[in-house]
Amino acid sequence: MRVRFAPSPTGFLHVGNARTAIINYLIAKKNNAIMILRIEDTDRERSSTESEQSIMRDLAWLGIKWDEGPDRDGGYGPYRQSERLDIYRTYTDRLLSEKKAYYCYCTREELEEMKKAPDQGAESYIYSGKCRSLTEKQREDFEREGRKPTVRFRVPDNISLTVQDGIKGAVQFNTSNIGGDFIIVRSDGIPVFNYIVIIDDALMKITHVIRGDDHLSNTPKQILVARSLGLPEPEYAHHTLILGPDRAKLSKRHGITSVETYRSQGYLSEALFNYLAMLGWAAEGGEEILQPEQIMSQIDLSKLSKNSPIFDFQKLKWMNGIYIRKYELDALTDLFIPHIARAGYAVETVDRRHLENIVSILRKYCDLLSDIGRLIGIFLDEICTPDEEADSILKTDEGIQVARAAYQFIQSEINETNFFSSLITRMPTSLKGKSLFMPLRAIITGRQKGPELDQALPLIGFDRCKKRIEYCYERYGKGIP
Repeated sequence: MRVRFAPSPTGFLHVGNARTAIINYLIAKKNNAIMILRIEDTDRERSSTESEQSIMRDLAWLGIKWDEGPDRDGGYGPYRQSERLDIYRTYTDRLLSEKKAYYCYCTREELEEMKKAPDQGAESYIYSGKCRSLTEKQREDFEREGRKPTVRFRVPDNISLTVQDGIKGAVQFNTSNIGGDFIIVRSDGIPVFNYIVIIDDALMKITHVIRGDDHLSNTPKQILVARSLGLPEPEYAHHTLILGPDRAKLSKRHGITSVETYRSQGYLSEALFNYLAMLGWAAEGGEEILQPEQIMSQIDLSKLSKNSPIFDFQKLKWMNGIYIRKYELDALTDLFIPHIARAGYAVETVDRRHLENIVSILRKYCDLLSDIGRLIGIFLDEICTPDEEADSILKTDEGIQVARAAYQFIQSEINETNFFSSLITRMPTSLKGKSLFMPLRAIITGRQKGPELDQALPLIGFDRCKKRIEYCYERYGKGIP
C-alpha cells in the first residue's frame, strides 16, 4: 500500500488539507504502508518555495512523517511536479500522436462567448469540440496569427464510468456530463492538475488516493487519462469537507483556518492532530482525547462519516486546554516561554524552578499557550493595576476597608516569613468571607479570576505584595473618610 498527500504550495497549510494529510498518515501507519509527500507546484504564478517550506514545517509540527518526498528520495522522484515536466511531455506527445488529444487554438475571449450561448452556462458549459478536427492549413493559419494552443484530451462520447469509492461506495459518471474535451496542457506549455496527477500516481505506484470530495468530480477525467495511456488506476476514497458553523465550506470568515496561525496562537500540535483526526469519525468507546496510536488502531475509511463535519472552534480550544493540563511540566514550561517573552517579560531573568512553579499553577487557567501572557503578570509584575472588575470592587466600602487594613497590617506585623499565611488569616478587620477575600484578591492580583491566594502568595513574594498593597492604599484608601 502506498498513499500520498499532494499539496499545492500557494499559501499556508489549511486545516482541511491538514486533515487530509492526517487521514493519509494514520491509514498508512495502520497498514504499515508508505506515505509520499508530493508537491504540486505547476501554478507558477502562485507557487512559492516559502509556501512549500511552510507546509512541510507545519506537517512536521503536527507529527506527520512522510516516507518519501522532496527531502527524502525513495526512488520515485522527483517529488515536485515542476521538476517532472519532461516526463509529462513524453505522455503528451504520445496522446497527440495517437489522436487521443489535439491542439486547441480557441482564445479565452472565444471560449467566453461560447459560454454565453443560449444552451450553455458557466456551470454546465461543455466545450463544443471546435478544434477537434482542424486541417493542417487551419492549424498553420492560427499559428501565423500568433495563437499559442492548449492541448485538449479527446473525451469519448457517452461512456459510463463507475468509481468504487472507499468511503462513498459506488459512484456513477457519464463522459457526456464532465464538460467535454478538457485541457491537459495550457498555452504556456504547463500541464494541468487533472492530467498529470494520474501520471504521477501511476509512476509513484500510489495504490490508494485519499482526498477531499471536492476532487470527486475530477476522478472520471483522471480515469480516462489513465486508461488512454494504459496506466494503473488507484483505489479512491473521498472524505467530506469541513464546514463552518453556518454549514458553508470552512473559510477565513469563520475563524482561523491555517495550521501556522493555530501554532502561533498557542495550540498544541497533539491537540490539533487529535481534533482533526476525529472530525467526521468517532472512537468505539466514545472517547475524545486519544493518542495517535489509539486513533490509528480504530480508524478505518469505511467508518468515516458521509456527512460533512462542523468545525467547532470552542471544542478545539477545550481539547487544547485538556492537553495543556496533562502536559509534562518541564516541556510545557519550554512551550510557554516564547509566549511569556512575547508578552514583554524577560524570562531569562526568572529562576527556572520558580517559573515552573508558576506554570504549575497557571496551566489550569490556560486553554491556549498564549493565555499565559495575560496571567503571568500576577507573579512577575511589581504592581498589578486592577482591571475593571477589580477596580469596581476596591471602590466599595468593603474594598476601601480592606485596602486600609492590609496597609496597616503589612507596615507592622507582616514580614517575609509569615505574610503568605497571616495576610489571609489575621487581617485586622471584621470583614469575613467574600467581603474580605474579593477585595484582597483584587489588591494582590489586580483581578477576580485566577489562582487561589494561598497558592499565589508564596510565589508572588513579600516585596511585590507590599508594593501592591501600598499602591492600592494610595489609590483607594488614603484620605477617604
